[in-house]
Amino acid sequence: MEQLCAPVLPGAYQQSQSQGYGYMHQTSMSSMRSMHSQPHSAGLRTYRAMYDYSAQDEDEVSFRDGDYIINVQPIDDGWMYGTVQRTGKTGMLPANYIEFVN
Repeated sequence: MEQLCAPVLPGAYQQSQSQGYGYMHQTSMSSMRSMHSQPHSAGLRTYRAMYDYSAQDEDEVSFRDGDYIINVQPIDDGWMYGTVQRTGKTGMLPANYIEFVN
């Protein structure tokens, strides 16, 4: 049975594969915490969590595998903003932890 591993978070430290020196570098985090202004009705979609996620900062939301995330809006650099339907909490979440539903 194959076990799925959660993807690396945007802005997390990763080991460089191409350099071979074993040093760590930080992925791009430019403008990660800034929201783009969009019309409120445009781009609001529903996603489903593929992995559990525990919020790492006060502006993030925690969710469980299978939770539905509603009113999702893209931010940038692999982050989105939405509301966890089960808890009613709204905040930032990693885009690579969720999949589009409708």
